[in-house]
Amino acid sequence: MAVIAIGLSVSKPLVALGQYGLFALWLFDGNIMKKVATFFKNKIALSLISIYILSLIGLLYSEDFSFAIDDLRRKLPIFSLPFLIIGFSPITKKEFALIFKFYVGGVLISTLWSTFIMLGGTNEVITDTRALSRFNSHIRFGLEICLVIFGSIYFSLKSFSNKLKTIWVSTSIWLISFLFISNLFTGVIILLSTSIILLSIYSIKSKKTWLKYSFILISITLSVTSVYTLNKSFNNYYQKTNPLKPLKLTEDGIEYTFDKTTIRKNDKENGYLIWSNIAWVELEMEWNKRSSLSFSGKDLKGQYLSTTLIRFLTSKGIYKNAKAVKDLTEKEVTAIEQGIPNYKFLTMNGIDKRIYEIIWEHDNYIQGRDFNGHSVIMRWEYWRTAFNIIKKNIFFGVGTGDLAEAFQTQYQLDNTTLKPQYQLRAHNQYITFTVAFGLLGIIVFGFSLIYPFIKNRMFNNYFYLSFLCIILFSMLSEDTLETQIGITFFAFFNTIFLLKEKN
Repeated sequence: MAVIAIGLSVSKPLVALGQYGLFALWLFDGNIMKKVATFFKNKIALSLISIYILSLIGLLYSEDFSFAIDDLRRKLPIFSLPFLIIGFSPITKKEFALIFKFYVGGVLISTLWSTFIMLGGTNEVITDTRALSRFNSHIRFGLEICLVIFGSIYFSLKSFSNKLKTIWVSTSIWLISFLFISNLFTGVIILLSTSIILLSIYSIKSKKTWLKYSFILISITLSVTSVYTLNKSFNNYYQKTNPLKPLKLTEDGIEYTFDKTTIRKNDKENGYLIWSNIAWVELEMEWNKRSSLSFSGKDLKGQYLSTTLIRFLTSKGIYKNAKAVKDLTEKEVTAIEQGIPNYKFLTMNGIDKRIYEIIWEHDNYIQGRDFNGHSVIMRWEYWRTAFNIIKKNIFFGVGTGDLAEAFQTQYQLDNTTLKPQYQLRAHNQYITFTVAFGLLGIIVFGFSLIYPFIKNRMFNNYFYLSFLCIILFSMLSEDTLETQIGITFFAFFNTIFLLKEKN
């Protein structure tokens, strides 16, 4: 189990190896029939595997068995971990703490390696900090970090040694900082949301007046800070500016161009029109003197460099001519080469930058322009497509194996403007379950989460509440149970929390 815990953040093969080892131990430990009987007598264990049973039932009305078998293989930990772990003695509080420390070690190793890369240890050019998550998806990595943060807070409060308290507090501070430094936006949102929920719950439960009001105050502070940050980003994006006076010619006599007819004519950067006051000839000549990347080529993010340059100059509120390129600092030239389209991004923190980008995506979408490649806005299209599928298969869904095919068919029926490489599934676990298994699926899924919670009376279990909030929030924007690490993360900790000793 320690091998699985480490592998979740540093190595997929370790995750598989840990599960094989657990199975081997279960097998050679003997008393197999007794273990099987124990499993089938345990209502909590049976509720935990109900999702997997649902997937097996979904085979009965699936046509694509190749996809179905692959899906069952990925989801196997949902069945195997409760089935195997219930066969051993319940995990004690001390054993759980040991396993969690291995898990923390794995997460810390991964963050330190990411930091090493960020600081140039491998001489890589990092154009997107989310790429710093080297061992699994940055989304899953953010969830893992969040669990360690809440766990570190728990152990810091429970430790009697000042040395241990310092270690746990330092761990939580470092990981919170890392979430912001590496721009793990989903992780930050889940950390804030879970914190507000937990603080609200414990402000109600707390019997000490000073503690109750402290929790309320912190919760309100986090909420207000979040709203303030969003409002600041909106004001920053939609700032009012004085438009540049249209000029016919540059100082060197080159004609400026103005877009007054196409769908992109009103595109703006920091309030200034992007496709106005452009001296294309001067820009190309001067840029090619400043950089080894061609004006007509791509930047390091794979975007058209000319567009990145024009957006960057527009963001500064200046005319796009030779002088503008000459006046760029070396730092700004490097930023443009790396695909940074706005000079403000050079001083913005990662979270403010990501919020700004999301607002830009939304503005781009409501203007009726191309939204391919914009992860947040594309989710609207995924969800709209998913609901169209659900309406036709409302009770039992499309089955385990026909999920991908159902989406592809619906995209064609809807004449979607999404490019083929972006025609993905729902990116929302609740919607995905409903597409696959209909209302039956979402009811079973809800039962598998709610029944163990009520049965084991987990209302006062801070650790499990933290984990459950992290999982539930993650499923709003991701298909958490559709990847190996996401599935194992959920099944592993859900099983341990619910099947360990009551103390």
